Amino acid sequence: MTVESTTTAPTSGPDFTELGHGTAVRHLIHCPPSWDRYLLEAPGSSEEHFVLAGELPTAHPLFNDGPGHLHDPQLLTDTLREIGEFVGHQYFGVPLDRPGLFHRFALDLTDTAPWRTATAPAPHPGRAARLLTRLAVRPTHSLAGVPRGLEFRLEAAIDDVVCATGSAGLVFLMPALHRSHVAQSRRALRAAPADGPSYEESAWPVAAAEVGRRSEANVVVREDLGEPAAPGRLSTWIVPQPGSPLFAGPDRGSLSALLLLEGMRQSALLAAARSGAVDVDRAVLGSIDVRLTGYAADDLPLHCTVLSGEGAHGREREAALTVTQNGRPVADARARVVQDQDSWGLGNGLF
Repeated sequence: MTVESTTTAPTSGPDFTELGHGTAVRHLIHCPPSWDRYLLEAPGSSEEHFVLAGELPTAHPLFNDGPGHLHDPQLLTDTLREIGEFVGHQYFGVPLDRPGLFHRFALDLTDTAPWRTATAPAPHPGRAARLLTRLAVRPTHSLAGVPRGLEFRLEAAIDDVVCATGSAGLVFLMPALHRSHVAQSRRALRAAPADGPSYEESAWPVAAAEVGRRSEANVVVREDLGEPAAPGRLSTWIVPQPGSPLFAGPDRGSLSALLLLEGMRQSALLAAARSGAVDVDRAVLGSIDVRLTGYAADDLPLHCTVLSGEGAHGREREAALTVTQNGRPVADARARVVQDQDSWGLGNGLF
C-alpha cells in the first residue's frame, strides 16, 4: 500500500493487490483533519478520512469471472475486508495481536451506469476505469485510548461518477477471548442436534450461469435436495472449497468472509433468476445489508434460505436471507437484485 496525505509528500509502503493475485494495485491515502498529533506520534481518537484509489481489475479470478456486462460491486466489500484491520492497527493504536472481525456491512448502488464495463463513448479510452473510494472511519468503545471497534462509511465513484454508498462495523477482540469464542463455537456446532436441514454430499453445484459466473470453480452454492420448492422460497448450501486460495480464510478457524458474502450473492441471484424477474447476466445486487450473528466453522457447509418478494420496480426482487450452520445462526441479510435497465433500452440505469 502507498500511504500518503493530501498536504505532504507521500510515504511509500507495500501496495494492496486484489487477494494477492496482483490484478490491480490500489493506493490508500490518509487525509487527516490535523497533523498536530502525528508530530507526537499519537494514535487517532476521532474520525479519520481516507481515500482508496486504483483501477478496476481486468483479470481477477472472481470479480472478472462473469458475463462481462457489469463490474462486480463486491470489490467494495473486499476493499473493507482488506484494509479494516490495517486502519485500526496503523492509525488508531489497536495492538497488532487483536484480530478485527466485521459484524455488519451495508452497500447501496446509487447508479448502475458507471458499473457497466463498456460505455459509449468511453470516458478514458485505452485504460481501465478508475475506482475511488472515500472512507470515513470512527473509533467506538475506546478504553484507555484504544478503540474496541471501528465504524466505516464509504462513498465510491467510478471515473469520478458517484455510484455507491455503504457502511460497516468492525470489532477488535483480545486474542484469548477470540480463541475462546472460536473454540466454544466449534464445540457447540458439533454438539448441535441434527434436527435442522441435512446436507447431502450428492448435492450438485448449480450452473455457473445461474449465479452470474462462468467458471464452475467459483460456484459455492449447491442445490438443497431435501427442501421442496415453494413459491418465493429457495434453499441452498454454501459449501467451503477445500484448498481454494481464492476463498481461503485468515487461518483463524472461521469461515472466509469472501466465501460467505459470495454465497449470499449467488443465492440471491439464483432466487431472482428462477423467479423469472431478471436476466442474471445483466443483474446485480443493487443493495445488501448483512448482519453477522455468529461464528462459522471453515470445514462445515452452511444452509441459506432466501425468501423473495417483488421490488418497487418491475425487474427487481427483494430478498431476505438467513444463513445457519448445524442449525446455529450465522448471518441475516436483506438484498435487492436489480436488472440493469439500460441493457433493455428502458432508461439510464438509475434505480
